[in-house]
Parts: sequence; structure tokens; C-alpha cells
Amino acid sequence: MAYSEIQANNLPLDEKKRSERVIWLLAGVVLLSLADLFLTLTYLTSVGMSEGNPIAVWLLHSTNSVWPLAVYKMMTVAICVSLLYMHRRKRQGELASWCAMCILIALSIWWNQYSRYQPYLPLAEDHMVMVNEMFVQPFLTTHKQVPIIQ
Repeated sequence: MAYSEIQANNLPLDEKKRSERVIWLLAGVVLLSLADLFLTLTYLTSVGMSEGNPIAVWLLHSTNSVWPLAVYKMMTVAICVSLLYMHRRKRQGELASWCAMCILIALSIWWNQYSRYQPYLPLAEDHMVMVNEMFVQPFLTTHKQVPIIQ
């Protein structure tokens, strides 16, 4: 029997249960994060959307590709899940895992509402969409428009 298995068997029952709960929570975090990534990429490459993350906006505009955004999102989730997994036996690790899961559940509810009402929503000023392999923001202008005098 490996040392880690012996060490895991010597844990108090509450730490074992906490560890199991955290692992299940982290699996949910990963699945909901993948769903968020899928929906983000789908909307960005079809009807467009307003991205709220300034780092994501910068990645999209500087690369004109969805791949850096996908890698960025996957790396941040992997780092966070790894840190939470390392602290899975501690009360703070479980609390942080519950917080992450609640945030992603709220985000999933938001996506549900957004997808349901998106056709009826007015386009935001920072709306962006991929057109011909390039991200554009049709409502942002780079120059000041001169009013027409009649």
C-alpha cells in the first residue's frame, strides 16, 4: 500500500467527507466553466455579445482569435481548481469551493436568462462579434462624429 493511501486512510472521518465534497464541487466547477466557455465562444462567433472581462476583451482584440481566450479561461480554471484541490481537507478550502460553485451556478442562471431574452435585448455599445475572422465592435467609433446641421 502506498504512503498516500495509508495517510488517506488515517484521516478523521470528517476530513474524508470534506475532501469528497470538495472533489465533487470542483468537478461541478470544471463542468460549469466548460459550459461557460462553450457559450461564450458560441455567442462571440455567431450573434455577438458584450464581454465583461477586460482581459478577455484585450485578448480578443489583440489576437482576433477565440483560441487565446479559450486557453486563458482553461488555465485560470485549472489554477483555481488545483489550489482548491490542494486545500480540500481544510474548512477554508471547502468554503472557497462552495463559493466558486455558487458563482458558477449564478453565471449559469444568467446565461439561461441571456439566451432566452437575447433576441429582444438592445445591442450594447460595447457589443462585439466575429466577422470574417476579425472581432468588431460595430457601435464603437474611433473618431468623434460631427453632427449634421440642417
